[in-house]
Amino acid sequence: MFSAFVLNVIKTRAYRAVFEFDVRLPFGYGASRRALAVSALALACAGLSVPCAALNVAVTAGATNAEESGTTPKAAGTVNLSSSNLALRDVISVLNANKAYAGASIDSLNIVLAAGVYQLASTLTLTEDPSWAATPITISGPAGGGATITGGRPVTGFSPVKDAASLARLPVTARGSVMVASLAQNGITNLGTFQRHGIDISITPAPLEIFFRGQPMTIARWPNTGFATIATLPGGPTGLSFTVAGGHTAAWQSEPALHAMGYWARDWADTTLQVQSVDASGVITLASPAPEYGLAVGQRVFIENALSELDQPGEYYVDAGSARVFFWPPAAMTDGDVTASIVNSLFVVNTATYLTVQNLTFDTARGDGMQLLAGGKITVSHVVLRNMGNRGAVSSTGSTGFQNVTVENTGEGGLTVYSGNRTTLVPGSSFVTNSTIDNYARRTRAYRPAISLSGDGDTISGNTIYNGPHAAIIFGGNDHLISKNEIYNVVMETADAGAIYTGRDWTTRGTVIADNFIHDIGTTTAPTSTMGVYLDDETCGTTIERNVFSHVNQAVFIGGGRDNLVHDNLFVNSSPAMYVDSRGLSWQKALADDPNGIFRTELAAVNYTQPPYSTRYPPLVPILSDMPGAPLGDVLTRNVVINGTPLLIDSGAQQYVAVTLMFGSPNVVFETGMSDSARATYADLTLAPSSPAIASGFQRSLFIPASQ
Repeated sequence: MFSAFVLNVIKTRAYRAVFEFDVRLPFGYGASRRALAVSALALACAGLSVPCAALNVAVTAGATNAEESGTTPKAAGTVNLSSSNLALRDVISVLNANKAYAGASIDSLNIVLAAGVYQLASTLTLTEDPSWAATPITISGPAGGGATITGGRPVTGFSPVKDAASLARLPVTARGSVMVASLAQNGITNLGTFQRHGIDISITPAPLEIFFRGQPMTIARWPNTGFATIATLPGGPTGLSFTVAGGHTAAWQSEPALHAMGYWARDWADTTLQVQSVDASGVITLASPAPEYGLAVGQRVFIENALSELDQPGEYYVDAGSARVFFWPPAAMTDGDVTASIVNSLFVVNTATYLTVQNLTFDTARGDGMQLLAGGKITVSHVVLRNMGNRGAVSSTGSTGFQNVTVENTGEGGLTVYSGNRTTLVPGSSFVTNSTIDNYARRTRAYRPAISLSGDGDTISGNTIYNGPHAAIIFGGNDHLISKNEIYNVVMETADAGAIYTGRDWTTRGTVIADNFIHDIGTTTAPTSTMGVYLDDETCGTTIERNVFSHVNQAVFIGGGRDNLVHDNLFVNSSPAMYVDSRGLSWQKALADDPNGIFRTELAAVNYTQPPYSTRYPPLVPILSDMPGAPLGDVLTRNVVINGTPLLIDSGAQQYVAVTLMFGSPNVVFETGMSDSARATYADLTLAPSSPAIASGFQRSLFIPASQ
């Protein structure tokens, strides 16, 4: 049976030794090291007497799309893996069944997708049978790219709007430009369901979205860009009603499914929810319940999902009642230009081990691109994740990570990683490295970072993150390494937020934030409320070292925490460079002292007076008897501040914070001569070895620009 479909049989005595060598490597080394081990395996197997097998399986878009469009998938026992024209779902079904169906002597399996577009009709699910647990599995496309797995479906058959009712709702200036197509005639009958989304709301799949030539389009809205502001609150700050100046409220009364997005009461908390009604006086009433923090006059809002607001290229409106999409294309349109998202998540791994996914593009979904839920030792390498309604990928498995990945145009965040045990402090050894993430919060804006990290002992390194309304990285947990990342143009729409953010837990210690280049952070509208590294609400035990900050309003912000070390950082055109307050002794003291409050609840949850916490973090043990809430043990040393205010430490914190060896312009020589205010690139900010600060012990950053 086995010989009937094995494409490539090799022999080895050394296989186990080779594979075990591979898995002992730090998984940050990723697929390249695993590929090395596979190559070594092939060499070791050649000509030896103990049989093993590497099976290469060929998957094509043609076979996959035929099956996805209606052909019944094959049972695992009937899939002929020797075929050169297999459907992707059929091959995955073999992994979900006992390995005996494929051949018990297979020692590695390589699923190779030919170039093409693989159009899924539903989520691809891998629940690896335990019999495959020790078998390395690779799912890959061509090395140069060209294999795309999509949850989108082309929408064709657009024509000018002709029916009188729709024309009456459209703005006069749009009537000759907006096109309409039937979704049902394109085989799309499930349009999804709008659910409110935003701060502290569980992430759910987006309804159907529209994309043009691979880019997300905008739901028809008012105003077209930016925000209006709340003018009045007829129902008060805890009510549901508000007004805006200049809104097209008469037209909105006829809109059947209006939504409103707002930073309703806080500039760091957005919610998008349904509008219940718009009355003749212009009062807009939201669907219950009210946004979490209520409403406030002057806060930012916009109205969306209105055909009457479809007034510029790139906007669209989905009429759920007639199953039609109205669209003003941003360029001349041909068949294949417009795609609608139809699948929730693209690839869900319920469990797998020793899995590599590489050289693939995952494009267009209502939910997540990938979900890695259980197992471990999974590497996602040289993969593009784009145009998701939710996140690029979510992982809750150990020794798992993403390297050389591109994530873009996602709705609810970039990558979410939970790995490691906070109770035992056993590291997760998961990673996000050498990846690029941008435009990662299209739908919910705040607290949907490019990378969300929690657990223990994970790594975020060498990434480029930009174009975000709120944080780039939000972390919780212990002993992480966040290093050598370039972060810019984030926190562009929110306030009281940071490019790298954590907060509200005395026990989340041991994380090192090192050698990052953080620049051009925040907005011009609320400059004093945006930060570079934001240790919010009594965060403790974090090291911030050898970072370069440029044009960051409050570069390092310590919100009342203790045992934080800030050293050897370069701050240019950033004021204040470092901030420390004593909130745990003032306005947050009641929370710090509350036996049922979040600080003491989190403290009790980890049994902090016993190992491993007591031995890993000795200063944590006496915290309740040593002025809880006071910023004890914070050290700021050997930092360079150029063209900015070095320190802002409030009066309550000054006696607890140690500040030594502050350097300024007289202590610095840059490798490139120019005015300090003009310095922008990392090369502009590189210190020459002759700098007096270096002679006095200052350590230059180890950041490496992506171009090098």
